[in-house]
Amino acid sequence: MKGRAFAGLAAEAARDALQRRFVAVVALILLFGLASANSCTGVDAHLSLQGRELDPALVAGLAAPLLFSLQAFAVLLIAGVLASDHLARPLAEGSAVLWLARPVSRADYAGARLAGVLAIALGAGIALLGGTGAMLFLRHHLAVAPAALAAAATALGAATVAALAMAASLALGRMAVLLVVVFGVPLQVLANAFALAAALVHPGMSFGGLFGALDRFGPPLGTAVFAAVSAWNPHVAADGVLLPALGRLALWAGGAVVLLALAFRRVEIR
Repeated sequence: MKGRAFAGLAAEAARDALQRRFVAVVALILLFGLASANSCTGVDAHLSLQGRELDPALVAGLAAPLLFSLQAFAVLLIAGVLASDHLARPLAEGSAVLWLARPVSRADYAGARLAGVLAIALGAGIALLGGTGAMLFLRHHLAVAPAALAAAATALGAATVAALAMAASLALGRMAVLLVVVFGVPLQVLANAFALAAALVHPGMSFGGLFGALDRFGPPLGTAVFAAVSAWNPHVAADGVLLPALGRLALWAGGAVVLLALAFRRVEIR
């Protein structure tokens, strides 16, 4: 019975998310993303460098990781923006009180609101990443496994970003949370990209400064995706990076969900 109640709460949260105006923006992102993927993967012209024709497989191996990473990045932003007030808004409006007056725990309610956001964000991710991966496989015969691993990393990253944004919304205003998401997620992904690039060019090299700190102590939102899709590039070897990055990201996702539940328990509801 508890599972059915949670499913009902999650379904109501997903319907609530679908009624947001941002969903129209999500639809535009999907259309633009798939159109861009169709254009990029549909290029079959013979490319040359200094008079020598380039191998189409090599070109695909260079372009595909960048394309897939950008699509994954869009999914992370969608999850963060949707979660920015998905829990705080019903608290402010009073509708959350009606649900919590029933035999529904705070953890279940917060988890259901998070599940509703992830249902929309991951649904968009399936359409975007699945469509892009299918185009890369059918048109350039690239392996499916890197796309599947990158999609799994994107799902963990979306759960992390959404849960952290939702927890932050209990203490900050919506605009503040949106700013953190819009600027924080790209900054974290860039830090992961620079640190991974530095490690691949000079093995054992540590990246310092702000980006180095973000890469070491922040969630590996970009590292896991980059390491997965790097398998398409024959000149990049990131085999020893992927599994540790996925493990760290899974810990971050679990920790973010626990943090959300604890933060919601401390909120005074009137």
